[in-house]
Amino acid sequence: MSKTFTHFVKLKNPKVVITEWIPFGKNYMTEFIDRVTLKEYQKKRVKYFTEVVDNISTIEPVFKTSKYYTKVNIIDFEPEMYVKFIAEVNFEKEGIFQEKDVFIYVDYLGRCIYASEIESAGDEEVYISLDNLAFIIPEMIMDTSKMIKSLIASSQRYIIETLYGQYKVYKHVSILTETIFEINENTLAEVRQVIGNVKRIIDIGEGKLIFGEFGMLLMHPNPKKFENFISCYSFIRSVVQSSQDLFFKLNNISTRLERLSNILTGKIDVETITKLRNELSEIDKELAVIEIVSGYLKEISSLMNEEKFLSKFTGEDARLLKMINAKNKLKKLNNRIIEIENAIKSNLELATSLTRLLTTLSDNLQSKISNQLAESVKHQVAIGEAMELLEAGIFGVYALEAIHILLLLSGKEHELMHYKVLGFPIPFWIVLFAVIFGIYIGKKILEYRKRKVLEEYLATHEID
Repeated sequence: MSKTFTHFVKLKNPKVVITEWIPFGKNYMTEFIDRVTLKEYQKKRVKYFTEVVDNISTIEPVFKTSKYYTKVNIIDFEPEMYVKFIAEVNFEKEGIFQEKDVFIYVDYLGRCIYASEIESAGDEEVYISLDNLAFIIPEMIMDTSKMIKSLIASSQRYIIETLYGQYKVYKHVSILTETIFEINENTLAEVRQVIGNVKRIIDIGEGKLIFGEFGMLLMHPNPKKFENFISCYSFIRSVVQSSQDLFFKLNNISTRLERLSNILTGKIDVETITKLRNELSEIDKELAVIEIVSGYLKEISSLMNEEKFLSKFTGEDARLLKMINAKNKLKKLNNRIIEIENAIKSNLELATSLTRLLTTLSDNLQSKISNQLAESVKHQVAIGEAMELLEAGIFGVYALEAIHILLLLSGKEHELMHYKVLGFPIPFWIVLFAVIFGIYIGKKILEYRKRKVLEEYLATHEID
């Protein structure tokens, strides 16, 4: 038995606007514009582009993003400043070839805006429920992440992956609709699916602005009227979120450094030192990236805190920006960046101190191991020499036994006892010289064996 779900809110062709901040600057902007506009550049830099497909026009730039194709149609651009274009995404879903258009705006401040009008979702046409929209938005976030990663420079990709992993998940979501619906418990429950927990609702004449945890929903007969405000507000939110991400990353690094510090106070071995050195190396790389991003954020914050940034907004836009305390948010952003700079400095100092301590401990451990090895070698040499003496002595014993047997068998032992040299009988001297000769022969045999072993080793091992 199938269940019938009741949708309290359905929006007519809602427009979804996703905003994020990526470190850009004018140099990156120039390269980005070149990449998406110049056909000659495409031919030279084929690694950024797919092979030509028969049913795809070769007039516009064509990029391969994951398993689908993105065709770029340039609307407008100004060198070093911004570019506007339509990305026509061609992809296959459930065996059906589909396409969708996404408007994209990117400027040198790092503001990246992706907008798309939703005309259908699932089995819904024109009027789209928030339930279905809640499934579309995460897809759009992932699609835009894949798309922008295929267009930006490799160094920018490295920055994003260092901070966020494979894809940046958080982006500010704005939903614009002409549909006006009643605000009540049921409708707000559905709104929460697309913008998070509702924080504030503002009346805007014939409509309302609903602010959520990670987005906002604007319903008004003429939502286009508020596009400037939405662009500004979502950009502020994106930059603020990026600063929070950096601060969270720095706190995480502080925790890791504290853990490493605790490990270094205990007993460590060579394997532990190697692991700690690798982790400190990773932390150094992350801190370097954070320092770069912090520099971009500081520049953006300085521009946004200038009077002319907010003063260019007038009328309803200015009123709304004042209502949401935009000026205060920008001041807090500036303070947060100062905190980030201080946190970077303290983490760098701690990381440097730990690296030096690790180097000292490593040197001490290596010295200790070397000393132990030297002592061990001395011990082994002493044992070896003792064994050689013992083996030589054994040869002397063999000689002693041999000469003793000869004397007994000859029957001359008692006769020789009557003859003395230096007060000692002749048998004594015979035995003494036999033992000395036996030891000498044993020593020569051992030297010969050692020489043969060395020659065999040299014959089988190349010495540089």
